[in-house]
Amino acid sequence: MSTPNLPEPPRHSPERTCVACRSKRPQGQLLRLTRTPQGWSVQQRRRSGRGVYVCADSPACWQEKKLRRAFGAKAPDVAQSLLKRDDPQPDQQMTT
Repeated sequence: MSTPNLPEPPRHSPERTCVACRSKRPQGQLLRLTRTPQGWSVQQRRRSGRGVYVCADSPACWQEKKLRRAFGAKAPDVAQSLLKRDDPQPDQQMTT
């Protein structure tokens, strides 16, 4: 018997939710902020620890008001650090 040529199912892409706008997007389209003892940092490579995601291409999501739900009193520092980002640097440390 011959098997029919069935299309391959699409690969699974993990989805995450932006803490600012609450939109679900593929994980690769978001920045991950990880909580470290020194504060919040943007992690590009191996990720461990507690973390949150924000839209990488939407500066509107980096505004202090939208970040208050996730960061509370630290929101102004996190927002300022995200807005100052010119070039994504691996493990860029944010002062919080």
